[in-house]
Amino acid sequence: MNRLNKAIFLTSNLRLWIIGIVIGIILVFVAFFIGFLTYFNKLSVIILYKFNALLDLNVSEREFIAIVLIIIVGIIVLYCVYKIYKFFSNANKDLFENVYLDSTLSKGKKIVTIGGGTGQYTLLNGLKEHTSNITAVVTTMDSGGSSQVLKTEFGVLPPGDLRNCIIALSPYKDDLRMIFNKRFGKNTSLQGHTIGNLLLTRLAQDSDFETAIETMQTLLRCRGQVLPVTLDKVEVIATSKDGKNYFGEHEIDTKGLNIKNIFLNQEAKLNPKVKEAIKGADLIVVGPGSLYSSLIPNLLVNDIVKEIKKSKAKKVYVMNVMTQYPETHGFKALDFVAEIKKYFDPDYILMNSTKVSEDKLKNYVAEKKFFVEPIVTKDPKYISADLINERVAIRHDSKKLAGTIYKL
Repeated sequence: MNRLNKAIFLTSNLRLWIIGIVIGIILVFVAFFIGFLTYFNKLSVIILYKFNALLDLNVSEREFIAIVLIIIVGIIVLYCVYKIYKFFSNANKDLFENVYLDSTLSKGKKIVTIGGGTGQYTLLNGLKEHTSNITAVVTTMDSGGSSQVLKTEFGVLPPGDLRNCIIALSPYKDDLRMIFNKRFGKNTSLQGHTIGNLLLTRLAQDSDFETAIETMQTLLRCRGQVLPVTLDKVEVIATSKDGKNYFGEHEIDTKGLNIKNIFLNQEAKLNPKVKEAIKGADLIVVGPGSLYSSLIPNLLVNDIVKEIKKSKAKKVYVMNVMTQYPETHGFKALDFVAEIKKYFDPDYILMNSTKVSEDKLKNYVAEKKFFVEPIVTKDPKYISADLINERVAIRHDSKKLAGTIYKL
């Protein structure tokens, strides 16, 4: 952030507060004159008498008193300026920046993201730099690892994806917020559990899971809110083209090959707060993320598709950069679009256009992951852009993805 932006913020926001203080002081004096005018007249006579006596001094004595007063006032002013400088530097150097950002971002567009897993984390990590009016709608059908254990033992919603999204929306530096992603090691009773999962589960014991999420969001000063898509405890089930059934998100994610149909084991009611967020959104973003285990499970919850269609917001589907084995093995870009269109018709379909080197792609062959070529068309709803970060892995870049979406 440059200094000009800070100066503009100071003059446009703090100016009103300063004016308010000045007006307040003036009103105090007015009230004083109205209520205590007689006493003020007596005081003014005494002050004038002393002032006249001071003026009777010779010129050199008055100059000496004036110089002393100027020195005292100068010292006080310089000291105050120094303290203000110190206040906005060193230990407090981020304070003013955070106040500026909070004020600016609170005026940003209202964006609802729908998904779960790494894809939604990546998107939120970038979007929080553009607006704090973010609602992350997160799948609650996770059935693997720490989330499944805590769900079974404590009866809470699976906390894993929710924790990740809360961390993504936090403005704190990585070394602070990633504390909540630290896992306990092997050969312990807490093996595999993250600190964040345990914290959410413990907080939920004192109230409910929604309150636990709100508390953790407050703790991490999140720019936006994270909402479970439903508060009902449900599981997702998929059937393959050859008749096999896959029960639970984890089984779909690890075994779900050639999926033909996907549904919930029972009806799930849409979280009322999600309904309100969708209703007031400027933009609704589905993806990126695992198609059958992170995205579509959200769209199976009662009324969510109806609310998305009713919303006046622009709807965006973010296509994955790579296929995922086994869920989307063999998928082309048109296959991803065809599956999403079974639920709603996006206004925009966002695809990565950056070509990846063959050497990079070879590293993914063993995992049976393949690059998704963008659809070549003149249809304006299909948008191709440079969206990836190849430095570590072939996946979406937070800043590129968020910047492209926010321009929509």
